[in-house]
Amino acid sequence: MAAMLECKNDIQRPDYRPAAPHEAFMVPLLRREIEAMPEAYLPQSPSGRALDVGCGRQPFRPWLEAHGFRYVSLDVAQNPEGTVDFLCEIDRPLPEALLAAGPFDFLLCLEVLEHVADWETSFANFACLMCSGARALVTCPHFYFLHEEPNDFWRPTPYAFQHFAAKYGFEVKFQKAAGDGWDILGTLLASSYPQPVGRSLVNRLVNRAYWSVHRLLLWGLKSRQLQSRVSWHSPFTFYQANVVVLEKT
Repeated sequence: MAAMLECKNDIQRPDYRPAAPHEAFMVPLLRREIEAMPEAYLPQSPSGRALDVGCGRQPFRPWLEAHGFRYVSLDVAQNPEGTVDFLCEIDRPLPEALLAAGPFDFLLCLEVLEHVADWETSFANFACLMCSGARALVTCPHFYFLHEEPNDFWRPTPYAFQHFAAKYGFEVKFQKAAGDGWDILGTLLASSYPQPVGRSLVNRLVNRAYWSVHRLLLWGLKSRQLQSRVSWHSPFTFYQANVVVLEKT
């Protein structure tokens, strides 16, 4: 995890909006899913404490505070604003000061666990940090390109979350395989561009023709014109991101 300390600031964002073309599908998808989370899974808690694990520049702090939580933050590196309360790695022994600040009533961990090598220790630490009945909202990509290398370890399935939840005393209260094949295709198109193989005229013409189709498809997906007219169907499961709510038993 040491290398993660060096590259974390490269991806921090003050709000949860796309900061680059390749984020045009994943980031809005997660924002929609989180903000649309049923109140039954995120109850108002006027006196509760929420821990934001991997908080970065804390884009969801206003959202948590609006739900009545007292906000506490954790990350592996300090953010530019200097507002991270605790600096540590979630898959290492936790500092006594953090343990003393708990237990927490709610835990937020968004797009972090794919960068954490030791899920056993991470889930054990979640259990230590949360009181009985507390809930955690966790997201993690299922389809996404390698990023923050070399600290990019996992693309978990729904069954991975169910396994670790059961092992460390959590019940899965909500689970969604968010996004579909259109989101995956959009991410691929937004993250790539064609080049002709060699300099032959035929290859350059084919490349130009494909590039026109590529851009048209990307426009249709970004504007959601395509999704509004054509639905995605497959006998197989394709999805972009895991959205999970866990409750400590």
